[in-house]
Amino acid sequence: MIWRTSGSIPAHNAAATIPAFGLAGESLKLCLELTTTDSSVDMIREVTNREGEHRARNIVALALAIAHQSLGKLIDDPVVDRFLDRLRSLDAVARVGCEVEGDRCAIGVIARQVMNRFDDPQQPRIHHSGSPVSIPARWAHLVAIILHELGANAIRHGSLRGRFGEVHLRWCVVSNRDLGRCTLQLSWRETGGAPVHAMGPKGFGSRILRDVGSVNRRCNAVFKLPSTGLDYQLSIEFEDNEVSYG
Repeated sequence: MIWRTSGSIPAHNAAATIPAFGLAGESLKLCLELTTTDSSVDMIREVTNREGEHRARNIVALALAIAHQSLGKLIDDPVVDRFLDRLRSLDAVARVGCEVEGDRCAIGVIARQVMNRFDDPQQPRIHHSGSPVSIPARWAHLVAIILHELGANAIRHGSLRGRFGEVHLRWCVVSNRDLGRCTLQLSWRETGGAPVHAMGPKGFGSRILRDVGSVNRRCNAVFKLPSTGLDYQLSIEFEDNEVSYG
């Protein structure tokens, strides 16, 4: 709202005044009024949150674009190729998986977005199922990376390397109402492929699969490698209000 200097500015409305000049050169004052009603504060908070979430999701796409531009000439390098492939899986989840109310991602969407990059839709060999549950986006990105490493490893070294191997991916949530917490339990089992050998200890993928529990106290991972294929169990603990169902 603008008042001329010859007039009076209501003191109860004037949160701040800024000197200004009109088209005819007359002196003006710009008064900014702060609205403090609950509805306006909620609206501002909602708009700010949505904008922040949108920008955060775009970071992955930006990182992928920069990586392509900077490393495009080295695409034949297997290390560069694996790095870009991980970013593509994150980008697939960021573009679709987190576009839901409250910035939560459905586990089913995460699994589908990542596994579609490894499976043949005409002859699917990665079978996934679980309860309809959504988790915060910051955890969805960790789950996406883990699923990516599991899928990539299955193709390079595991059950998907041969023609007849399969993967069974399942998840569920176990609630502890007394503590106000719940645990997401994710299971990855490979079957039917050629005999597998131990994964190398130095690769990024094998390290993150083995060590995710040691770097985050909410997580626990059990890593087994029988001759029939990888058996991987991941659990993540949440507060009840962090998880939504349906």
